[in-house]
Amino acid sequence: MPGSPETAGPAQVETEEHGAQEDQGSVVGYLRGLFLVGGVVKQLITTSDAHVARDHLSSLLQVKNLVVLLGSGASFHLGSPQTRNLTNQAVLELITTSGGEPSDVDSELLSVINPTDNGDLEQLLNGLQLAGSLAKQAGQASVSIGAGQAAKAYPKEHVESLRRSINRALAEACRLPSDKAVLEPPFDVDPFRAHRIFLSRMVRSRRSNLPRPSIFTTNYDLVIERALDELGYPYIDGFSGTVDRRLNLAYYGLDFHRVETTTQAVVARAEGALYLHKVHGSLNWRASVERDPLTGIESLEVKQSAAGNASDDLVLIYPTAAKEADSLAYPYSDLLRLLGDAVQQNDTAVLAVGYGFADPHINRLLLRSLASNPALNVFVADPKAVLSDEDLVAVTDNSDNLGRALTETGVNPKSTAIAALATAADSRIAVLTGDLGKFSELAELMPNMSTHGGVSPPAAITSLIEALERSADGAAPPLPGVDPL
Repeated sequence: MPGSPETAGPAQVETEEHGAQEDQGSVVGYLRGLFLVGGVVKQLITTSDAHVARDHLSSLLQVKNLVVLLGSGASFHLGSPQTRNLTNQAVLELITTSGGEPSDVDSELLSVINPTDNGDLEQLLNGLQLAGSLAKQAGQASVSIGAGQAAKAYPKEHVESLRRSINRALAEACRLPSDKAVLEPPFDVDPFRAHRIFLSRMVRSRRSNLPRPSIFTTNYDLVIERALDELGYPYIDGFSGTVDRRLNLAYYGLDFHRVETTTQAVVARAEGALYLHKVHGSLNWRASVERDPLTGIESLEVKQSAAGNASDDLVLIYPTAAKEADSLAYPYSDLLRLLGDAVQQNDTAVLAVGYGFADPHINRLLLRSLASNPALNVFVADPKAVLSDEDLVAVTDNSDNLGRALTETGVNPKSTAIAALATAADSRIAVLTGDLGKFSELAELMPNMSTHGGVSPPAAITSLIEALERSADGAAPPLPGVDPL
C-alpha cells in the first residue's frame, strides 16, 4: 500500500480517494517545483515531497470562507484547448475537428488578419470581430484587409461566418474529454480522477461547521459537474427546476440538510455539498427570450439543456477584447457580483488553480479585495508562469536559496501576472510553481484528512456489483481481493 502524502517516497505519491485505493497507479514522482510565500522561497521541491506547501494548503482549507477559482489550466490534462498556442493552421484543424469545412478563403483570411501567426486566439478573434464591426458601421457589404496593393475585400458575411465557426469550434473543443484526444495515464481510463480527488479532499478536509466551499470557474466544460456526479456530491449551480431548468440566482441562498423522513425535522446539514458558479457560461447553457404570460413583458432567460449540438445561442463569453464588456451583461454580471462579495468576506482564502490572470474583470475583483480586505489570503498554482525551466532548476538545485526572496536568487522571473504575485512582498500571497503547479499534481498534493471509512469510487462499486452478479450466475468467480458473501 502506498504511504500517506507525508511519508511517501520520491517515486511514490498517495492516490487514495474517497477512502479507497485507486488502481490506476500513482502519479510519477521526482517532481520539481518552488513554493513561495510573500515573495520568499519557503520550499525547494525536487521530489514528490512538498509537505510545506501541503501544510499551507491544509491551513487555508480551514478558513471560514473558501473560494476556489479554476481556469482552463485545470482541464489541460483532458485536452482543453490553449487559446495562447493556436497557430492559423491549428485553428483550421480545430474547425475541421468540430465538423466544419474551412475553405481556401478562410485560410487566406486567417493569414491576412493574423500575418504574424502568433498563436494568440484572442487577438485573432479580435481582428475578425473588428473587421466585421467596421463593415457594419460603414454600411458596407465587404471590408478591405491588408496593406497597399495587397489589400483585398472580403464579404462581411464571410468574416462573420469565420468568426462564428471558430467560436463553435472552440466550444466543441471544450467538450471534454474529447474522443480524439490522447490522454496520459491514468486519465485515459479515468478522465475525472484528478477532479474527484481535488474536490473530495477539499470538502472532507474542512470542518463540518464551516460554510460551504464556493467554486468559481471560467471554463465552459462540464468536467466539474461530471466529477461531482461521480462522487455523488450535491451542489447548487444557480438553476431551479428539473425538466425546465433555468438560472435563478436566488438558489445560491439555499442549502442541503438531512431530515427525518416521517417528521421532516432537520437532523443535520448534508455532507459534501458546495456551490458552483460558471462566470463565463457553460456548454449546456442556452439563451431564450420569453414573454411573461401575465404582463407580456419580454426577458432573457438562461436555460440548462443537454450539451449535444453546438449552436449560436450558447451562453458563453468568448476570448476577445469584448469579453470585459460582455461580462457586464446578464447573467455574467450577477455571477461576478457573487465572486466580488465572496472575496470581501472576513477570513477568506482564494485557491486559484489553472487560472492565468488573463481576465481583467476578474483580476480587478481579486486585486481590489487584496487591497481592502486584510483577512484575504490567496494561493496560486501554475506550472510555467513564474520561471523558465532553466531558472527553476537553478533555484531548486541551490539549497542556499531557501528563505531568500525570489528576486535575490539570481534569476529573472517572467513578465506575467502570476510572476508579479510570486515576487510580491505580501505574506497573504502564496504561489506554487513547477510540476506541482499542474492541476493533476496539485490534486494529489491536497491534504487527505480521511483515509478510513469512506465510500468506494463509483468505478469500484460498479466492478463489485458486476462481479457479484457474475458470481451469482455462475459465470465467473468474484474479482480478486473481494471476499465472497
